[in-house]
Amino acid sequence: MDAANAGQIYGFQFCGNCLGEIVPNGSDIEVDPSLEIRPLDVVAVLLDLEAGGAFAGFINSIGADGFMGVCKVYLGSHVSKHGETIHLVGQLNPPVVSPIPASAIKAMHRCAAVGVLTEPGPALTEEDVAAIELLLPFVTDGDERPAINPQWRMQK
Repeated sequence: MDAANAGQIYGFQFCGNCLGEIVPNGSDIEVDPSLEIRPLDVVAVLLDLEAGGAFAGFINSIGADGFMGVCKVYLGSHVSKHGETIHLVGQLNPPVVSPIPASAIKAMHRCAAVGVLTEPGPALTEEDVAAIELLLPFVTDGDERPAINPQWRMQK
């Protein structure tokens, strides 16, 4: 990574068990918005708390506890019949796939050094492996995509 992008890296402490041993509860996560996002990467998703529509209830339910967003496994995207990009993210515990419309996302960045495909990979439990197998049919493609709004921390 070049020096121009080094200032963009940020971190936070992960809270929850939804990602199993990929990201254990209490882990310190480093996020690098300069990295492209690949299917099966762990991503930090900053949700737009003012977004309306069908996704508003989910956003408001996590925003009420002071959370800015979520960490999930990125599965890919597709375009809705209305032309909006819908990003698919998943979790392991319990195994769930969530469609997030692009209009509900303020930023989405790749978490560095964590994910299903990282080398060396995390020591996964049998339950984690079974959950990943349930998520695999929802992976849409193998293409990398740029981060969404990589400059959001620089914005006032």
